[in-house]
Amino acid sequence: MNDPQIEATQDLKLDRYFAAVWRAKWLILLGAIAAAAATFLLARNQPAQYNATANLEIGRVWKEPLADYYTTAEMINSAGFLRELSEKSGIKANHLRRSVKAEAVEGGPRRERYPILIRIAALSGSAEEAAGIAEAVTSEVVARHDKAFDEAMSAHVERQRWLEKQIEELRAQPSPAGRELAIKLESELAEIKSNNSSPTITRKSRMMEERVVSSAAVRPPAWRGVAVSALIAALVLAGAAALFDHLRPSRKGKAAGK
Repeated sequence: MNDPQIEATQDLKLDRYFAAVWRAKWLILLGAIAAAAATFLLARNQPAQYNATANLEIGRVWKEPLADYYTTAEMINSAGFLRELSEKSGIKANHLRRSVKAEAVEGGPRRERYPILIRIAALSGSAEEAAGIAEAVTSEVVARHDKAFDEAMSAHVERQRWLEKQIEELRAQPSPAGRELAIKLESELAEIKSNNSSPTITRKSRMMEERVVSSAAVRPPAWRGVAVSALIAALVLAGAAALFDHLRPSRKGKAAGK
């Protein structure tokens, strides 16, 4: 069982701390207001930020995507990709990590959503720099995909050339068997040409806009930081008031002992 005398002593201590905080209420209020005002002024004096967005459409070869949308977005956000881009573009890697954010955008019916593009956003203190960063990121991804596109297309292009050569040779032969084989190869050649050149089946990765345009200046929201600063200041000052009151008796005891 708890000792009633101990509980009463604890209640007295709590009442004493509450009384100390209440006596310092005006100081706590002024401190909270001062902290809120300082935070608000600092937030208002921060430079405006500009946001630029580029939309990337991943290419495909014979309906097969060159890369996965979600994996590509993660690659763009990775430190390794941004470090390589920094070495090529001259933009500081730390600035790129703070500025760049990529995500896969989905479309289609609600229950059957699928990725349709990658949105690359860049945030910077300059409209021109934000647009330049977004374009640099998109261009780097497109350049990598161009290499993958050429590698994936090489076998289909070689097959098309081989068929064209074989058909030409078979047509030159007088035998009916050669002409019959040429007709069969022409059917395959037509299909390969269609798949190689159709923009809906085979296309390179591309940025969907002609050029990236930055949005209007955006200032970071200040009110949340103001509220947090005021709350922290109030709690710190309240704790200081309670601690000061707690230490006062010991100081009196030391003075009396002397």
